[in-house]
Amino acid sequence: MDELYHGIKKYDDNFILNVWAPKIKNMQLHLLDKNKKIIMHDAPYGFKSAVFPGHFGEKYKIIADGVEIPDPASRFQPEGINGPSQIINPDYNFIHNKWRVYDMNDTIIEEIHIGTFTKYGTYKDAEEKLEHFEDMGINTLEIMPLSQFYGTRNWGYDGVFPYAPAFSYGTPDELKHFIDRAHEYNINVMLDVVYNHVGPLGNILPLLGPYFSDQHKNPWGPTFNFDGPFSDPVRAFILQNVIYWINEYKFDGLRLDAIHSIYDSSPVNIIKEISLIAKQFGEKHNRKIKIVAETDKNDSSLVKSVKNCGYGLDAHWNDDFHHSIFTYLSGENAGYYSDYGGPEHIIRCLKYGYDYNGVYSNYLHKVRGTVFKNMPKNRLIVCDSNHDQIGNRAFGERPLKILGDKKFKFFAGMIILSPFTPMLFQGEEYGEVSPFLFFVDPPDKKFAESVFNGRKSEFSDFSWSQDVPNPADIKTFINSKLTWNESDMYVNYYKTLISLRKKYVSEKYKLYMPEKNVIKIGYENASVYFSLSEKDVKINGHGIIYTTSKNNIINKFDILIKLN
Repeated sequence: MDELYHGIKKYDDNFILNVWAPKIKNMQLHLLDKNKKIIMHDAPYGFKSAVFPGHFGEKYKIIADGVEIPDPASRFQPEGINGPSQIINPDYNFIHNKWRVYDMNDTIIEEIHIGTFTKYGTYKDAEEKLEHFEDMGINTLEIMPLSQFYGTRNWGYDGVFPYAPAFSYGTPDELKHFIDRAHEYNINVMLDVVYNHVGPLGNILPLLGPYFSDQHKNPWGPTFNFDGPFSDPVRAFILQNVIYWINEYKFDGLRLDAIHSIYDSSPVNIIKEISLIAKQFGEKHNRKIKIVAETDKNDSSLVKSVKNCGYGLDAHWNDDFHHSIFTYLSGENAGYYSDYGGPEHIIRCLKYGYDYNGVYSNYLHKVRGTVFKNMPKNRLIVCDSNHDQIGNRAFGERPLKILGDKKFKFFAGMIILSPFTPMLFQGEEYGEVSPFLFFVDPPDKKFAESVFNGRKSEFSDFSWSQDVPNPADIKTFINSKLTWNESDMYVNYYKTLISLRKKYVSEKYKLYMPEKNVIKIGYENASVYFSLSEKDVKINGHGIIYTTSKNNIINKFDILIKLN
């Protein structure tokens, strides 16, 4: 991969810049601080290359057949997508070189968005909340994408410079400091990365070469060319990015966004190759790197080991469990929720891992999913809310607002005390009520209008009002920020659930139905009862260690735990 290296790196007493640009005849490096232009020469595989004297912090652009653009592998865009690139020192004095790393069975995740996580939306500000996670027992943070996007506010899935952490959150060194501080608290940090498409604005890659496929289509934007002619340098562009984040920034793993929209017919699929190189890096450097993914395919091969013909991922998101519980509690049945609704869907998830494990989907009009067999259920990540399930609602409502207190607590209990790996969404653990809305910072009114109209059309399958918040309005972004008005009631509830999970939830379990619509999960040392029943159900009172009911009689949406 070294011969296919993208971007700038130190080269003896100088620097070397490599840009893959087979479409470009003439390319120059423009060092802006010196106003000096340096000819870039042809190199193997369609690269252009230049060795030059420079210094860290220096700003530059490249001139491609007369067009001045940033470096496609820029490590920082301090003025945004159209500004200059900056030479960043990859070396950082990390104080903490050893920290606890959690297996999937011990992992408790919280998904956060840096820009809305605190008042000022910076890495520095986020550091002040690390003690909160330690106190709660949450040991892994999953940060929504950071790659530089247009404007100053975005969910992160519109990134166009995959190596450049967005300038609006702080500098690269401040991001490294945040991760270093998290490790001080023995908190793992994972990064959400987007390898299925790039954003609609600032994408310079098509100008330079066939970075994108002309065979495969994607609903969100151009999809990378992983299997066509000239795909080797494109694969290297992504694989190098994987190592970049876990090496230079010390991320403990990556979450791969929507891999069902990554297309690759190569002998070794790019997803498997990402998993392999991450694991190889971890073994070489005595680190445990987790690679997890989002997918809607219910494909168990993703988490099978490579030696068993799988992809070797550590886990993937399991939407079935969320949809099964949410539709039952809320009664919503529009769009993809129409495939769920009854207690049987919840039970099937707990029994089989997936609800749709090779059975027919009325919503998709085809069979969906595979069998999840003889694999630990902690390889599936579940939640009661995430950025999609909240932010892709018209008004960004959280489950607490939709369901009310009792159902919300029941939902959280089923997630955290399940055999799956639980994931929280920022603020839910203390009863946050602010919405999480879709927001952007568009460059002009025409683009803003197209985003707004597109957003409204997405809700056509649902019975939501079309009078939705405008993503381009700064108030939409501000209203999405956490208030940090913590409720002791919810804090204590979540602390209890997390503590009980750590003590009693185990990889091995048995599923029972002692009464109709009463679910019993029998772990090695304790059993958890979830009541979906309309009638009171008496549970044997011996060894009760926790219950939301009274007198050990559980009714609808009660939870009870007793020693085995």
